[in-house]
Amino acid sequence: MMTAKNVHYALFGALVLVLAGCGQSVVRPGSQTREMNLQRPSRILVANFAVSEDEVKEYQGIMRQQPIIKDPIQRERELARQVAEVMAVELVDGLRAMGFVVERVERGTVATESELQIDGRFFKVDEGNPLHRLVVGFGSGASSVNTEVQVYQGEQRRKLLEFDTFSDSGKMPGAAPTLGAGAVAQGGVTAGMVVANAAMSGVKTYHSDVERMTANSADQAVRYLSEFFLKQGWIRKEQVRKARIAY
Repeated sequence: MMTAKNVHYALFGALVLVLAGCGQSVVRPGSQTREMNLQRPSRILVANFAVSEDEVKEYQGIMRQQPIIKDPIQRERELARQVAEVMAVELVDGLRAMGFVVERVERGTVATESELQIDGRFFKVDEGNPLHRLVVGFGSGASSVNTEVQVYQGEQRRKLLEFDTFSDSGKMPGAAPTLGAGAVAQGGVTAGMVVANAAMSGVKTYHSDVERMTANSADQAVRYLSEFFLKQGWIRKEQVRKARIAY
């Protein structure tokens, strides 16, 4: 017979699996220049990706902590700001790790002829339903972040590369299929448990699931960019990290 304590630990284990990255992040290739051996850029400019609150869907269920910002429109704007910041920071760090000079710039900044500019937009930022993910699983209540990435060269913004990234929270089974509906009905899942166990798990934490997925999207974007840079002869083969491709 499963005791309340056993239910707690079993749910904790299920939650750790969810938070540890059961989701997936992939790249869907788009257009790419056929030109080869282009001049290595003297600098790469990274602008914050465009994101509208119209594309942001905030979770407002019982597992959400009491928000500091009371206005839901302002909360969506703040969430949009957060994901744009995470994307820019992760892109800059990833590109610098390949040996490029990289600078963050304001949107609309004009590049010189020797510079590349990485721009893009979020076309979906959905927090989903964490309670459904934890209890039901199998993709129910999934959160997701989708972006479009473009790479331009020079003052005329000649497009060299375009692709999309897709990240979601995955389709692992939740607590109900794992433990049985009765265990969940006995009060095994609480918001307090989720917060406490996430802190204890040792899993890298973010402000939200969508920030974590944005970081994963940026990682896949950097990987895909490294493959393009190798084709142009800008980096060495050992610097390339393969992206996960979905067609």
